[in-house]
Amino acid sequence: MKWMEMIRVRSSAGSADAAAPLLDKETRELGKVAGVSEALVLRHTLYGGDLAVVLVWDDARKPVRTREGLLMAQGMQRYGSVDHAVWKQEPRRRTT
Repeated sequence: MKWMEMIRVRSSAGSADAAAPLLDKETRELGKVAGVSEALVLRHTLYGGDLAVVLVWDDARKPVRTREGLLMAQGMQRYGSVDHAVWKQEPRRRTT
């Protein structure tokens, strides 16, 4: 089953500029973790200080805040206010 962890930080544009390369390095490492199918760093298109790390998991466990996501959220707190959420894919419905 695919599910995602999204860790967002609200920061200033300057702090986001400093954080982005570090987050990119961390997500490259997280992309190697068993069960992670993708790890991304995103920047908000309107608010340059807002960054998000998205971990896409593809495994059989229950969607939860993982140790990896919690550590990422803790590290991102130095840049601003952090939100850490878990999302699961909604099953596709047949349309008739």
